Amino acid sequence: MQISNYQDEAYNAIKEMILSMQLTPGEKVDKTELSAQLKIGATPIREAIIRLRREGLFNVIPQSGTYVSKINLDEMYQGRFARVNLERTIVADAVDVMTPDQIAKLEQQIALQGVYEHSRDYDHFFDLDHDFHEIFYMADHKQFVWAWVQQMNLQFNRYRYLRLEVSGLKWHNIITEHQAIVDAVKAKDAELASHLVADHLLAIDDDVKAVLSAYPNYFEGKVAPSHQPD
Repeated sequence: MQISNYQDEAYNAIKEMILSMQLTPGEKVDKTELSAQLKIGATPIREAIIRLRREGLFNVIPQSGTYVSKINLDEMYQGRFARVNLERTIVADAVDVMTPDQIAKLEQQIALQGVYEHSRDYDHFFDLDHDFHEIFYMADHKQFVWAWVQQMNLQFNRYRYLRLEVSGLKWHNIITEHQAIVDAVKAKDAELASHLVADHLLAIDDDVKAVLSAYPNYFEGKVAPSHQPD
């Protein structure tokens, strides 16, 4: 049981390092250094990397080493496509069942995002963005769907975090879009809320050119024709 706990701890820690760009796309990973950094033995580290490799977050090159996978643009867009079409339904369904406490929680998340926007705190801002969307799935009793969406959207979530690091991109747009969604929920306008959350998730397309320009070596594949930046 303890070995399993260490494996889960290593898996979660390394996965978070990849999603938050502490381990960057294309970076060669030293398992001994990871073991020392995380204070976890070599075997759980090795098993965690095998597990994350199956999820597409590591590549192993024979005679060379283990590397963090680059962000695959095709996987990113396909994952985002599925999420948009799922989430617009989730949000529409949640409008009629959200409690006052859940709506208050959404507004609290927005207020805190404003604080972290001001301090340029990527980690907390991203976590709050994640939590904002999760509330809708919980309100609609779709927690297993949320877990599945997160697993399917690993590449999309890596891009979303990286997007926050690009100088000049406006974090406040995310906050404004969140507030518009909440306003639609409070007005019991399911159709508008559904439309707004879809637009919100699609808005990352506006920043593709800037992100790819800032981090050209972090990506593989090509931007789909329908997503080509102007």
